[in-house]
Amino acid sequence: MFRNLIIFALFFPFFSLAQQANMTYDQTQDISFTEKFKKNTKIHSYLTKDGLSISIGDTLIIGHALNNEEKYMFDDTFSHIVVGNTKGVTNKDFKPLPHNYSGRKVIVKSFFVTHKRVKGFKLFPNRKKMPLFVSIFVRSSNSLLSYSRKTIIDIEKALLSGEIVNQNAKLSKEDAIKKLKESKDLMELEFLSKEEYEKLKEELRPIIMNQNDLK
Repeated sequence: MFRNLIIFALFFPFFSLAQQANMTYDQTQDISFTEKFKKNTKIHSYLTKDGLSISIGDTLIIGHALNNEEKYMFDDTFSHIVVGNTKGVTNKDFKPLPHNYSGRKVIVKSFFVTHKRVKGFKLFPNRKKMPLFVSIFVRSSNSLLSYSRKTIIDIEKALLSGEIVNQNAKLSKEDAIKKLKESKDLMELEFLSKEEYEKLKEELRPIIMNQNDLK
């Protein structure tokens, strides 16, 4: 029994690291913390830079693909959301998610971390001395969709670009109007029911009809 205790004590730090329960954005930027992690280490939850807490089992909403035009072309895709579980897959094998998945709900299945690439040329680059970014493997609530399995590559970039909706963020009047117009388009394309559209319309009404603007 004593021998077993010694073995456990020796391997406990590695076990704890492999089972990292949660992580925050600030920790991902702390090199003394991040250099202990191997590529694709799993975590159980993540607190983003803007204070959004995401855990396994949570529901996220896919926003809109980055696009400078008001209307999408047929082959437009997301920049930070790809098809399938990409853990262990190289960048060149990624398949970007088509833009028409905007507005879909997805369930968080797992998280994994990756060290950012070393910038510029270095003879012996050490990525373990770089900050981490967090990617999230998700599945659609509707398993009948063509691409039910997806990976959000770098959740911070996905939130910043609007490809993943930050449900904690306060909408401006302009953003609320834009969201309502986009939702109407989705309803007309039958990606959103009339009931869902009307519910969203009522939720956005106080923001759009701000009493301060009526004075």
